[in-house]
Amino acid sequence: MGIFRFGNAEYSTNFFVASIFMFLSTLCCLSAFASPYWTKRYLDTPKDFQNIGLWELCLYKYRHYKDDLQIPYTGCFWFWTNEMYRFRDWIIPPWFKWVQAFATLAFIFTVATISSLAVGVFSAFRWQWRYQVIWCIMSFVIVACELVALCVYGIYSQDRLWMPRPEFNYLSYSYWIEAGALIFALTSCLLFAAEVQFLREPLETYLDDKHYHDHFPYSPSNGSHLQLTQSRSRFSQYEV
Repeated sequence: MGIFRFGNAEYSTNFFVASIFMFLSTLCCLSAFASPYWTKRYLDTPKDFQNIGLWELCLYKYRHYKDDLQIPYTGCFWFWTNEMYRFRDWIIPPWFKWVQAFATLAFIFTVATISSLAVGVFSAFRWQWRYQVIWCIMSFVIVACELVALCVYGIYSQDRLWMPRPEFNYLSYSYWIEAGALIFALTSCLLFAAEVQFLREPLETYLDDKHYHDHFPYSPSNGSHLQLTQSRSRFSQYEV
C-alpha cells in the first residue's frame, strides 16, 4: 500500500480504504440500530407475531397470556409506550437489555469514529500514526461490542420463554446488516493497524540510524549518511 493523489491532497491507500469501510459500517450500524427486523416470522405461519427490533415490536391481533384483559394488539409499538407496560418485562428480558446496551455502545463509537475520520480526511491528522492508533482502537471496540450483541441475540432469540414458537421465526435482515457492520469495522481496524506500521516505518528507520551514528560517530562513510538523510525527510513528512 502506498500514497496516491486525489485532487490537491495526498492520501495513504490504507487510510482511504479504511475510511470507506468505516463509512459503510456506519450506514449498516445505523440501519440495524433503527430498523425493527432483527427477528421476523416465516410466511404461512401464525400472524400474531410479525417482527421485532431493538426498540420496536410489531404484532397482529396478538393476545399475551399474562394480560388479564386479553386485549388484542395490532400494529408496531415502541417498547416504552403505555400499551406495552403490561408485558414489557417479557419483551425486554435481562439478556435483551445487554444486547441493547452493546448495540448502543457500538453505535456511539461508530458515530464518534466516522466524525473524527471526517476531520482527518481534510487535515494533516491522517499522517500522524498516533491518531491512526486511536482509530484502530475505536474500530476494535466497535467490533467487540457488535460481536457481543450479535452472539447474545443469536443464542437467546431461540428461547421459548422469550418468544413462543421460535421455530416459526428467523433472524431477519437487520441482524445480518449488523453483522455486515461488524465485518466492515473489522476490515477498517486491520487497515488502520497496517497504516500505523506504514507511518512508523520511517520513524523506526530514523531512530535506528541515529542510534548507529551515536555509537559509531567516526566510522567511515558507506552510504549510510544518505540513508539517514532520507529517513529524516520521511520522518518529518509524516509527523506534520
